[in-house]
Amino acid sequence: MRAFFPIASKEMLHILRDGRSLIAALAMPLLMVLMFGYAINLDVKEVTIGLVDQDHSPAARNIMSHLTADGAIMVHSYPDDTRDLERMLDMGEIQLGIVIPPGFGRDIAAGKDAPVQVLVDGTEAAFAAQAMGLVSSSLAHTTMGEIDDLLVVMGRRGGLPGLVAKPRVFFNEALDSRWFIVPGLIAIIIMMLSAMITSGCVAREYEHNTIEQVLVSPVRGPALMLGKLAPYILLGILQVGSVTLLSRFLFGVPIRGSLLILAIATLLYLTGAMAMGLLFSAALKSQQVAMQISFVATILPSMILSGFMFPIENMPWFLQYLSYAVPARYYLRLIRGLFLKGVGLEVLWPDLLAMVIFAFVVMAAATSRFRRSL
Repeated sequence: MRAFFPIASKEMLHILRDGRSLIAALAMPLLMVLMFGYAINLDVKEVTIGLVDQDHSPAARNIMSHLTADGAIMVHSYPDDTRDLERMLDMGEIQLGIVIPPGFGRDIAAGKDAPVQVLVDGTEAAFAAQAMGLVSSSLAHTTMGEIDDLLVVMGRRGGLPGLVAKPRVFFNEALDSRWFIVPGLIAIIIMMLSAMITSGCVAREYEHNTIEQVLVSPVRGPALMLGKLAPYILLGILQVGSVTLLSRFLFGVPIRGSLLILAIATLLYLTGAMAMGLLFSAALKSQQVAMQISFVATILPSMILSGFMFPIENMPWFLQYLSYAVPARYYLRLIRGLFLKGVGLEVLWPDLLAMVIFAFVVMAAATSRFRRSL
């Protein structure tokens, strides 16, 4: 333990002397959360449509007024035929087209099926699906209103009986996608930056020809690794604290769970991620190569295999099994559980245990690799 403090002091002095790198390390997570938090938005707030009205009936005009009532659907133009509508889709002027055929109002009045054609730009599949659902829901609601009005005219009040769904949303009542995205961004950004900032610690000793001083010193591998990690873990805690405050007060993401559990999980996550950077540093002995490998080895698995954007259950079976080796998967589930659900150890203990195993295994591998690299 006596050897731990001199190594930690040396690394802390190195961090403090490089003021520009320190400022960059503290500012980078804030800038990334700001940029991605505003840029990645899964909510459909505005759909631009073109509308071809071939019926010109009161029912058709009623549909147009209901579609644009809440401002989410904006009518770009009213082309004369479907060819103009398709041309506008090709040019990207509209995202969706609606064609009301002749006889639409007559069929509604007669109680018959009244189809409405919806043309969708499917180049952005996720947006197209949400936009089509928004328009289809609005059309169905408007059509049911027309039928109810018709029944009232016929002397039957109360409308048609049917199944009425009354949804109640838990944990994210406003269905704000930022509440889903920002906690995931914290997990991914911290994993990437933590591994990158420690990826040069051991390699720097080789490049500056100071590794001989380490060789002749009485410092053992575990003390050296812990001494090099400790200052960077403090830096990582500042990073996590800053982005957590940013997500709470700027994006409005709630923190409903235990801050103690969050602190313990974050400490384990930071230790494992930074030990991974040390592992690459000791193995590759080049700061530049170690940093590049750290970036690729952390950002790609964390983005794709953690459940950040894509449900793991929808992936092929071999990728689902591979995702168990991605630490961001467990921290992401843990941080969302604490932020949004407010659950405790009775639910999160498997993910916390995974964090313990991750930190221990990577730290042991980094220490072992350092001994062999000497």
